[in-house]
Amino acid sequence: MSDPQSNPSRQTVLIDVARRLSSTHDLVELIDHILQRSREVMDCEVCSILLPDGPDEDLLIRSTLDPVNAMEIRVPKGKGIAGDVYATKKIVNIEDALNDPRHFRPASDKSDLVTRAMLTIPLLDGEHCVGVMQAINPNHSAAFTAQDVEIFETFGSLIAVTLLRLESQKQAIHEAETRQQLSLAAEIQNSFLPAPQVRLGDVAVESFYEPASEVGGDFFFWHQIDDGKILLGVGDVCGKGLPAALDMARGTTLIASTAHLCTTMNLAEWMTTLNKRLCGVMKAGRFIAINAMLICPKTRRVRLCYAGLPGAYVFDGSVWKEVPARGNAPLGISCAARYEEAELPFSTGRHWMIFTDGILEVQNSSGEYFEDKAFSNALHVPPGSDAGMTLNHLVEQWRTFSLGASYQDDATVLSVTDHSTPPPCELALTCHPDTLRLVREFIETWADYHGLRDDVTGLLVLGCDEVMSNICKYAYCSTSAERPAYCRIASSADSVHIMIEHHGAGLTNEDFQKLVTPPSTGERIGRLGLHVIREIFDRVDFRLETGKSVIELTKAI
Repeated sequence: MSDPQSNPSRQTVLIDVARRLSSTHDLVELIDHILQRSREVMDCEVCSILLPDGPDEDLLIRSTLDPVNAMEIRVPKGKGIAGDVYATKKIVNIEDALNDPRHFRPASDKSDLVTRAMLTIPLLDGEHCVGVMQAINPNHSAAFTAQDVEIFETFGSLIAVTLLRLESQKQAIHEAETRQQLSLAAEIQNSFLPAPQVRLGDVAVESFYEPASEVGGDFFFWHQIDDGKILLGVGDVCGKGLPAALDMARGTTLIASTAHLCTTMNLAEWMTTLNKRLCGVMKAGRFIAINAMLICPKTRRVRLCYAGLPGAYVFDGSVWKEVPARGNAPLGISCAARYEEAELPFSTGRHWMIFTDGILEVQNSSGEYFEDKAFSNALHVPPGSDAGMTLNHLVEQWRTFSLGASYQDDATVLSVTDHSTPPPCELALTCHPDTLRLVREFIETWADYHGLRDDVTGLLVLGCDEVMSNICKYAYCSTSAERPAYCRIASSADSVHIMIEHHGAGLTNEDFQKLVTPPSTGERIGRLGLHVIREIFDRVDFRLETGKSVIELTKAI
């Protein structure tokens, strides 16, 4: 028999195998080729390759005895000589493997092969073991020689590199397919979102939307309804990835198909209806948090309904303030859930903002939450600045804060700006019975714009009409050539304040109390208009200032 160590065909096989390994892309075909050629290289009865399979890292055997893997043999992690080599990353060359205490007998029992000599090598990528190869029963000697070990180790290094290349290619293909799928999913998901900016009459809507990954669970919506109302809001689907994207599609589709119901329903009723429909299509344990606004430009009123997200903010002309309202359960959890809303004048502020909790809950590298201090700082509006720039500033501050964050959720903000022209809040006139209608029109126009109820507006008009009538009748004498008066009106969160000034004879609070207090006889005295004023307003303040008389009226709304 010729000496296989000096056989030139062995080097030829290695060169041929190296060429084949560099061009093969199919793992099954590659392993079959490796096994057949390794048997030639090692001149032995059987060659096997054992690769980790599954998270437990059991070793799955493929050998020349079973090239198509018709009989699957698994070696549990740490068992057998192969398991020992896989764990220690050291070569084992044994002359009598069958009697070695590490020998894994279940593998031998499934084969007719009588194992004698066995050479086992780790397939290494640096310090990482990607598998094990074994050569069994050399044909040229009773045991594998040092030269056999050297050439098998060389052969194994080629195989390890090839396996890593294939795994890298497989991973790259998988990642490319995943990116393509996610890109398609993101494209589909974005198709459910409206335009990021829109102008609906005098109302401008602007959005910021940033998913934490390619596909997110946040969304925003706006719908202009036939009667001029505007339904808008933001939502956050529980979970991440494709399941959240599917629920987002369900949610936005149902919102779009039910938005028209807001012509006859208030916002709370619509949310209750939407919740019932979502409960019918969403899997148990999944839900959607939604904050919604319903704006009615005709009545100048806005309704807010919170369902699992932070409250809305409004700019009152000087600072941003949270709009208090009762929270409700997220949608899709219980069909029996009922929803409550808050209603207030749209003119409470020129700028409104609603957002998902991804804005507040992001943490910076120091572990601080954005809502701790950075959020209020981002909403700070320097005197004289335009609050409409707040969204851009908020987003800029949020992006800077979240750099290097260990966790970042989807984030969505919807800002609403009222561009309608407000009516004047001051009126100057000459007191005369014919000019009193100017005060009535002034109050009505202002009240309509600020969304006051008709009954409140009527009382304000009546009360101011009585004040102006008394000024005309009693404050100015009949010979007064000039009879100037001024009326100013303003509102706070819960009341309306009216200030009327004139230069005629005025009253003090003591005078007012005397005129509206009945005498002991029970007969009412004094001007009837003053009694009406006292009944309408919650606070009446008469005072005399230098060169003028002032009447300050306050009514709670």
